[in-house]
Parts: sequence; C-alpha cells; structure tokens
Amino acid sequence: MNAAGPTIERLAADRMRVSGELGFEQAGVALARGRLLYMDAAGQVEVDLAGLSDVDSATLAVLLAWSARAAQAGVAVRYTAAPASLLALARLCDAAPLLGIETQAGHA
Repeated sequence: MNAAGPTIERLAADRMRVSGELGFEQAGVALARGRLLYMDAAGQVEVDLAGLSDVDSATLAVLLAWSARAAQAGVAVRYTAAPASLLALARLCDAAPLLGIETQAGHA
C-alpha cells in the first residue's frame, strides 16, 4: 500500500480525473487534495473515478467529504466511471444516491 494518495488531474475547468490508490492509508492526503476538485470550478465539476484502485469504506468517506466541501463552495460534484468495487460498496451502504455516483447505464 502507498500512503501518497491518489493523483488528481484537471482535464478541463469542469472536468477532473482521480486515479491511484484511495483507501484508509491514503484518506488523509486525499481529503486535503480534494480542494483541487472545486477551487476553480463554476457551478459543477465532473470527476472521473475510473482510475481508482484499492477502494474501501474510507474511499466513500473521502468522496462524501469532497462533495460536502464543494457544496459549501457552491460547486456540485458529479462522480462518473466509478470502479465496480466502489459501486458495490456504495450500494451496500446506501451511499450511491448521496454521491450521485453513476453506473455505466447512467443510474445512481
């Protein structure tokens, strides 16, 4: 496991990509880096999660925190392309609707 945290890459002003490990060990670093998702966004930002690996319940907690902090800044976060393991965990915890995580079919 790597505590360095995930990579957050800006693809456009309203589009980001998060990749790498985001589990318990990386949660603190990831939480701090989350401001990059919304600091220059206007209204809404789409976050591609396809590159995430080693997800667990800490991943859900970080995503919820990112969404809450972005909302406080007036930005809505829409997560897309979540890995199957993250979708399964979000559904198990009834967190998918809270996160607005979309499946490939477009349903949260």
